[in-house]
Amino acid sequence: MKAIETFNERREELLEDLFDLLRIPSITKNTSDVKKAANWLTERLRKTADYTEKIDTKGNPVVIVEWKAQQEQQEELTLLIYGHYDVQPPEPLDKWLSPPFEPEIRDGRIYARGVGDNKGQFFAHLAAIEILHERKELPINVKMILDGEEELGSVNIEEALMKKKEFFEGIDLVIVSDGPADPSWKPTLEFGVRGITTVRLELISADGDVHSGNFGGIQPNPVWDLIFILATMKDDTGKCLIKGFYDDVFTPDEPAVEAAKKLNRTEEQYSKQLGINYFGGEQDQPLTHRVMFRPTFNIRGIQSGGVKSEAKTIVPSSAVVEIDVRLVPNQEPDKVNQLINNHLEELKKRSDRWNKVIERLTVSYEASFYPLYTPLGLKWTSILEKALKEGFEEEPVKQPIAGGSLPLYPLYKLTGKPFYVIPFANPDEDNHAPNENLMVSWFEKGVKTSIHIITELGKS
Repeated sequence: MKAIETFNERREELLEDLFDLLRIPSITKNTSDVKKAANWLTERLRKTADYTEKIDTKGNPVVIVEWKAQQEQQEELTLLIYGHYDVQPPEPLDKWLSPPFEPEIRDGRIYARGVGDNKGQFFAHLAAIEILHERKELPINVKMILDGEEELGSVNIEEALMKKKEFFEGIDLVIVSDGPADPSWKPTLEFGVRGITTVRLELISADGDVHSGNFGGIQPNPVWDLIFILATMKDDTGKCLIKGFYDDVFTPDEPAVEAAKKLNRTEEQYSKQLGINYFGGEQDQPLTHRVMFRPTFNIRGIQSGGVKSEAKTIVPSSAVVEIDVRLVPNQEPDKVNQLINNHLEELKKRSDRWNKVIERLTVSYEASFYPLYTPLGLKWTSILEKALKEGFEEEPVKQPIAGGSLPLYPLYKLTGKPFYVIPFANPDEDNHAPNENLMVSWFEKGVKTSIHIITELGKS
């Protein structure tokens, strides 16, 4: 394919352009640097695109761009690609082998903060589009939306979407290249992501910490009371005990179940990968179902008093626990939050003591994303599979639902179109960690895959 040849010729130039973007430390909360990255992208995109706009929001800018088809279409088709140009903080800096915002290639990998998550991945699409456009071979309309606040949950993306609703009309499908590929190192086509809601339970049971000898047995211990509360929410078989929690959980269809089976993930593989000899979650569910088709109720942290060098013989006066709940299709964050509230209200009725404990409990909800899911039987599946096979020169694996979450429900709600996640990052990219990296070969395969996706869509 001539476009692939053009990419091979321009490879070094495109990598250097990517490095320029990576040098901008666009950490989400560093507003001035995020705006520099948005301006850099806007200037670059205007060189080739038919339409480019930087949309200001209450937070960081959102950049939208469109390239019109250069070839006559029997039926007009428009692809939308989502990416984000904000990055996580690089700390701890002493764990990096090279400065996080000075990209460096070592042993075939580009090391830099944001190279995998997500600049390198969306830049692979951008390179593919520009090459096809340069050759006058762009067969479909392509739009991109580049988010500046994904790492904070895209809290202002809906504001940008509402300002430019017309831009998102006529979309046929949406592709997101984010996260690492399957642990098998095979090219990966994902059809959905789990949602999430997070809750903090904070119990302040007294005015202050007290001596555990002088007042132990009188002053209530908030850690024990939180443990008692948590024990009413989940049993030792992994089942969530909150009434109504499973009412809306979807039942995967046969193609999704078969795709999950073909991933061939065994107990032995998980045990070796994670260093475990027993498993969490719902004990009556297959492992593959636990990581994609079933919701979770996870304690992500608990804090009170002190241990080890900070240990004191006290009865602590406060304790806090944070829980994240991974949601599956049909579950809604607000409804699950209300179920948790209802459960706590029911606990009040157990006794006067329970009532007083719950009255002193502060419940707060933080980030929440809806789950997203696209059925495997749509016509786009075979097109994307073929493009992935040609780009990576290997059969892709199909993952019905990825375990993580993406803050893209507002975009899905607006377009109403199928979403696909196609990671261009190697499984060990170490996103969010020191020494984040993207293998050069995976970047190259990403560009080639994107060229094939756009070309194949043009034939559909």
